Amino acid sequence: MSDSTTIALQTTNLEVGYKKNNHNQILFEPLSLTLNQGELVCFMGSNGIGKTTLIKTLAGIQAPITGTVTRHYSTAIVLTDKISGSLMTVRDLVTYGRYPHLNWWLKLNDEDHQQIENAIRKVHLESIAEKQLSQLSDGQMQMAMIAKALAQNANILLLDEPTAHLDLNNRVEIMNLLRTLARETGKTILVATHELDLALQTADKIWLATQDKKIVTGIPEDLVLNGTFDTVFQLKGFDLKTGKISHTPYRKTLVQLEGSGPEYLWTKNALERSGYEIEPDASTIIRVLTLSNKINWELTQNNINTQFNSLAELLRALAN
Repeated sequence: MSDSTTIALQTTNLEVGYKKNNHNQILFEPLSLTLNQGELVCFMGSNGIGKTTLIKTLAGIQAPITGTVTRHYSTAIVLTDKISGSLMTVRDLVTYGRYPHLNWWLKLNDEDHQQIENAIRKVHLESIAEKQLSQLSDGQMQMAMIAKALAQNANILLLDEPTAHLDLNNRVEIMNLLRTLARETGKTILVATHELDLALQTADKIWLATQDKKIVTGIPEDLVLNGTFDTVFQLKGFDLKTGKISHTPYRKTLVQLEGSGPEYLWTKNALERSGYEIEPDASTIIRVLTLSNKINWELTQNNINTQFNSLAELLRALAN
């Protein structure tokens, strides 16, 4: 996140919604929000609550019911709409990002070509720049859409569900890319997303839509610790404060666990997932041993020490 507090976009008493049977359907009560330069903000909320409608209103595609949106810098939007021109190449698609800057003859100049190449490079699409869109994976298509927005050279990027339907690797890559763009280029980026785990680890701030038509804002950690996330999402069996699914012990054996680092954490996860309760004074002791990059587990039970080469072996022995 940038140390600057320069406001890039702000709303004043903004009511968002749509008309139905000649009546306004209000999705959010009057909102007064700000996006600061160099921030990555994740916009979260349940399905159908109005995230896409607000994104479109902020971009100027949809008119507000009341109130104002003030954009202090140029703005680009990336929606989830399908691209029909599948015979276009990635470079062709990115080139469309320059069209708002072209004259009536639609002729690209040297600056346009430079912006296109910069966008392709920033999103690491050089190796597939000449591929047709029909040949791209979903993740590559989303990257190409982001590059198109970058070619527009806008200071504010608004993205609606850019990681939807992608595998974990592509979701992580896109969120890391957006975070890097905010940090290194000073762009203001608002992302509507359902990726709770990634938002908590990458966003500078969260906009959290509530069921009473409000948007609560804050840094991710504050919203976790003050219970706002739990209130909004009513998470079942997932403890946000620890970042883990809650496990209920169902075995009689209590286990004392000794170790450190990621090996300790994953051993603890395996034990709790398998129904064991970790107890500091338990008579059954498991030690996580790491020597020369090799992991072993030592089980002390009934004053007998036994070593194992894998967690699967350890769990089988404990269960017997």
